[in-house]
Amino acid sequence: MIKVENIKKYYGKYLGVEDISFKIKKGEIYGLIGPNGAGKTTTIRAMMGMISIDEGRITIGDKNIPHDLKHIKNKIGYLPGEVNFYENMRVKDFFDFNDRFYKNIDKKYEKELIDLLELETNKKFKELSMGNKKKVGIIQAIVHRPEYIIFDEPTNGLDPLLQHKLYNILEKEKERGATILFSSHILSEVEKICDKVGIVKKGKIIKESNIEELAKVFKKTITIYKLKEINKFKDFEIKEQADSYITYLVKNDDLNSFFEILSKCSYEDIEIKRPSLEEIFIDYYRSDEE
Repeated sequence: MIKVENIKKYYGKYLGVEDISFKIKKGEIYGLIGPNGAGKTTTIRAMMGMISIDEGRITIGDKNIPHDLKHIKNKIGYLPGEVNFYENMRVKDFFDFNDRFYKNIDKKYEKELIDLLELETNKKFKELSMGNKKKVGIIQAIVHRPEYIIFDEPTNGLDPLLQHKLYNILEKEKERGATILFSSHILSEVEKICDKVGIVKKGKIIKESNIEELAKVFKKTITIYKLKEINKFKDFEIKEQADSYITYLVKNDDLNSFFEILSKCSYEDIEIKRPSLEEIFIDYYRSDEE
């Protein structure tokens, strides 16, 4: 398990994070989401012992961070937001160098990852595109099959196909029992792979929940085509209206009454959508400001 408890970090008078708390269970993918500058990277750097915190406590497994980091570092796979290694070193030589830090590296597994991500290992690191640098970072982070995986904005620079491959890799790591933190500002990808999310704003988590529960709290989008008795739905919020259709926003608690009315009406077709994580995220940011 990973536990972050009430951590605070200021850079002089400037806020890094303020009272961030969350925990991630074994075999769970946790999405830390928020815009750039919200405090995600500060939190992750504190978890990796790269910066000190002013208050709070960070525990990975049963080890205190940063004090006991050396005792658990080889069980952590870390991918920073920006990947920079030795510029003049060839990728294959870098992997050989990286492998020396761990016992019993499975070179077959390493080769599988290289082939899966279509990485050319004869090039020097300085010759790689941003996306290929990110591939190197992904492989070095998971080649030792860590118990804890901490990825900061991992899909930056990856094309959609490689993003999908990364999601599959993380799903397999989850099945293996890894505890995974996945930081992102791209809400659609968090929705695809994360079990639970923490929404970060100005250094604080303003909402934490699993994605299904988040969706239940918010209104469903119901579009009805060729509805004749529109006047019967005057108590429901209209999102959009055109000649051939009308779209309502309906709370979960009001769904039964909505469909009871609809069952007595004439219409051609109906479409029901749950809110996307992006819509939920925007709604939380707005409500927090009000």
